[in-house]
Amino acid sequence: MTKFIVSIAFLGSLSFIFGQNALGTLHGNYTPTNSVYVNPSSLLDAKVWLDINIVGAGSYTNNNLVYLEDQSWFSLLRELNQVRKGELTEDRLPSENDIGFNQGRRFYHMYNRNFVTGPSAVWSQGDHAAGLAFGVRSYTSVRRVPSYVGHFIESGVPDFTQQHDIDYSVENLRVASLQFGEIKGSYAYTFLKRRRDMFMGGISISKFISVAGTAANVYQLDFNVDNDSLALLYDVQTDAMYTTNPRMNWKGGMGLDLGFTYQKMIGEAGTYFPNSPKMGCRNVPYLYKLGLSVIDIGSIKFDSDDIQFAGYDFDNYSWEQYASEEVDEDNPLNLFDALEANINEGQVRKPNKIRLPTYISAQFDYNVWASRFFVNATMIQGLPIGKRKFGIRHANSLSVTPRFETYWFEASLPISLYEYQYPQLGLSLRLGPLSIGTDKLGHWIKRSNLYGADIYFHLKIPLRYHPKCRGRVKGIKSKNGQRYKRYVPCDAYG
Repeated sequence: MTKFIVSIAFLGSLSFIFGQNALGTLHGNYTPTNSVYVNPSSLLDAKVWLDINIVGAGSYTNNNLVYLEDQSWFSLLRELNQVRKGELTEDRLPSENDIGFNQGRRFYHMYNRNFVTGPSAVWSQGDHAAGLAFGVRSYTSVRRVPSYVGHFIESGVPDFTQQHDIDYSVENLRVASLQFGEIKGSYAYTFLKRRRDMFMGGISISKFISVAGTAANVYQLDFNVDNDSLALLYDVQTDAMYTTNPRMNWKGGMGLDLGFTYQKMIGEAGTYFPNSPKMGCRNVPYLYKLGLSVIDIGSIKFDSDDIQFAGYDFDNYSWEQYASEEVDEDNPLNLFDALEANINEGQVRKPNKIRLPTYISAQFDYNVWASRFFVNATMIQGLPIGKRKFGIRHANSLSVTPRFETYWFEASLPISLYEYQYPQLGLSLRLGPLSIGTDKLGHWIKRSNLYGADIYFHLKIPLRYHPKCRGRVKGIKSKNGQRYKRYVPCDAYG
């Protein structure tokens, strides 16, 4: 049972209320309430004057240790529904025997991201754009788990005798989990237009409401499992914290996003004012655009009275009966408090803060055909966490996404490399106000070893035109002796 619980923890849970970055919906010109999360300057020159997000949610989980054998998420959901209806018995569902372990790697990791977006809106007109968003996010990250720890997870420390009486060393293992609410305000400005060139900058400032967090930094752990009842701890250097009573803390810290975008236009940019009745309400498409951004600069802060912290630095301890050691449920971190003169001091300087999953990103979007078919390439690189800080490291990715888009329909096919080495194929569809997608399409439709899952959706109300820009006067003509005004659409370029 312990193996099953740990395995499910590594796999993560597929939650529809709480992804990687929902790559299929990040770059569309009709969905700036999504693209703001990868580059705040992308709000400008949107193909909608006002994009109102009603609700959205997504969940992404991936790891390289634990998998569910020979399953797809569609088949699993179908079997669960059949069990609910009484058409199948519960013994047909996956059990502990269906959990597999990918042993043989040097290090293991697990990454999970969940989000809910509430009422949000982005206004884009002329040289200015602004947005306001409300949402909830959670992250869990486990990094640098050594291969022998993977064997202990699969078989149990006392029972896996093949790894007994061997000296091991763990260095720089990081575990962190974070849940928080967010109020994000964004602004973008076109600061230079020259010939067919447009230069745009954007900023987002977030107010965080911290809810719960857990973190551990294992700087050094040298040990030897002598047998099923004795473990020798040669050197232990670690810091850990957790929130004792999760609650909404409105002093949860601040965050910052910065972005820049350059656009090469097909037409003249100097007199172009998107989504504006100024200069004739016309739309000038871009040939390509290049964006650079830094996202999630900052930390989530908890009240010092709401956390438990333990800092350990001791050596040469014989841990007898480790397998049956009772842990204090009120404070599981005080397991070795008798070995520390001051357990409240460690290497982490501000234990009530957990750093956000800061990352840098570069985006390239090319208009292949008629402002309908685009190809996007995006790189996301998570930044390392300082040694004396708790934090989440964002997963790395490299993606290429062909995209067909109109006001009423959009289809994207993101092809990505998670952590630059694990290939993924996704699919995202938008029909009118509803978008739904996944970055891991294969795990849904094809039976294979499931290392994770991903799904997301958004429900929006996009208002395409400025109220004064639904049509513009083309001229006055006479018909049957009567004068009338003839209107044409705002889009001069289709």
